[in-house]
Amino acid sequence: MNTQAPTQCSPAIISPTHVNLTQVNGVIERSIQSWPTTLRLKRLAMAPLQYREPDLQDFEFLLCYKAHACLGIAAWQPDTPLSLCITSVSAGDLGSEISARAVLLHGLFVSAQSQASGIGGLLLDELTRQARQRGFAGIFVRAERFSTSYFEHKGFHRLDSGEEPGLTPADYPHRYLLAVS
Repeated sequence: MNTQAPTQCSPAIISPTHVNLTQVNGVIERSIQSWPTTLRLKRLAMAPLQYREPDLQDFEFLLCYKAHACLGIAAWQPDTPLSLCITSVSAGDLGSEISARAVLLHGLFVSAQSQASGIGGLLLDELTRQARQRGFAGIFVRAERFSTSYFEHKGFHRLDSGEEPGLTPADYPHRYLLAVS
């Protein structure tokens, strides 16, 4: 993982020991403002998506900095792995189930002015590296409808109704899984 000080020309991804929630929530707010939806929906989405002090016990954060400005964040829950059942079909082994662990990507946000510059990809790359290092088989995300194409472009597989039992909520319309092992 890149823990060196960020420079003017290259972004740095860090896993901070102390998270500045004002900075994190500022990135989230600037990201939400770029969503292709009404101002009312943006306003309604803001509060439930922002993080508070008690959230720090449940989530780990990856932050992307460039020139001392936080441009993007990824929040995930590695201490609360999700179980997923994978049915394998191979010669002589029809329909055996394998249990694997996935990690929840709770949020991926990039400031509006930094979108389409690779920041989200850098955060996903680091998250994938850390998830693999910790023994997870996949990364699970519940995406907003307008970000589904982003996750599909990044290699996430859309989960259909009833697919991958064990990942909840099963009725959420935009569920995606990325295999990392």
